[in-house]
Amino acid sequence: ALAKKYIRCAEYLATILANVVVTDSRVIQEYYEHRYGKASLCIAYGSDVVKPSPGKYLSKWGLRPRKYVLFVGRLVPENCAHHLVAAFSELDTDMKCVIIGDAPYAEEYIRLLKAAAGDSVLFTGYLFGEGYRELASHAYAFVETSEVGGTHPALVEAMAFGNCVVVNNTPQNLEVIGDAGFWYDGTEGGSSLRQVLQRLLSDPSIVREYGAKAEVRAAKCYSWQEVTTQYEELFRALAS
Repeated sequence: ALAKKYIRCAEYLATILANVVVTDSRVIQEYYEHRYGKASLCIAYGSDVVKPSPGKYLSKWGLRPRKYVLFVGRLVPENCAHHLVAAFSELDTDMKCVIIGDAPYAEEYIRLLKAAAGDSVLFTGYLFGEGYRELASHAYAFVETSEVGGTHPALVEAMAFGNCVVVNNTPQNLEVIGDAGFWYDGTEGGSSLRQVLQRLLSDPSIVREYGAKAEVRAAKCYSWQEVTTQYEELFRALAS
């Protein structure tokens, strides 16, 4: 309860102490406007990535290209990795589920998550840089289960890697994928996600189609060149 109050206080102070408020999605922009009457500048994240070839990191984890579904994020309850674990336990597939991430302050949640996971679910812990890029480049599909936050960097990067993406149907996630991905009902959790994943696992052609669409959307809407240009314009305006 204290942490929630602190976050709310910090959220409010940002609207009155900063010269400019920057939000990372239109949904969050509207939230600040409606809740605090504060206009903000919307600048999202960039998604430009380098795609490495399959290599030592896939070998390390015993993975094959396009033979696993990927999640990347902090393993905390609000990021809802349990939706994916629950969904995968009921899927008829020989694919793996790879979960990249950790959280030093959520030991109990992670313990329960791993206890519920079957043999097909692999937890890598934290993975950055080359290892992250290699696994993210060769997934069959990427799943973003988070129910909070704005534009998730891992999601826009997954799209740039050419992954078919599936998201929890929060307004923020739906804003990012547009018509270039799939969604499941976050209020239903794993049962809804399972249905979406079963369809995708049964039809590789639609996975390839939407992977290509996601890559195009990432390049068009989430370019680092555009992001840096917007920040340069902002800093010039502040400096003047």
